[in-house]
Amino acid sequence: MAQVSKRRLDPQIESRMFALFWRSLSRFTSSEQAADFFSDLLSQTEKIMLVKRYFIAILLSKNKSYQEICELIKVSPSTINTVAAWLKNLKPATKKIIDQHLRDETWGKFFDKLESILDSIHPMYYTRHNWKEIGKAKFKNSLARSSRSVLR
Repeated sequence: MAQVSKRRLDPQIESRMFALFWRSLSRFTSSEQAADFFSDLLSQTEKIMLVKRYFIAILLSKNKSYQEICELIKVSPSTINTVAAWLKNLKPATKKIIDQHLRDETWGKFFDKLESILDSIHPMYYTRHNWKEIGKAKFKNSLARSSRSVLR
């Protein structure tokens, strides 16, 4: 976890620093510029943490279960809980971005890949499910994904 100094900044200085930082981010004209900036600014661990949290938010928005997300992204349920709490209090602009990603065709291909990975993961041994029904659902999902990919 990131360490922050216990010595507090003056609130006016802190506010101005954030304003300038957000303005700097708004000046990116390409995803490559943003990637270069964050690659220089963040450590590898911080980048992974940020991306995982974002994709947890996306997957929760797609109504994926905690178990599926834990298996797919290799995170703990407490991390998912933290992101779920964040999702409940989203600002409208953030909600709009997530909704756009859920409708975007290139993201759709990525989600299809994630779902195919999820279909290959067996439910945990401690779950009490009808295995025949799970198999049918996975097969049905597979057919739907293949028909979507043909239509793209």
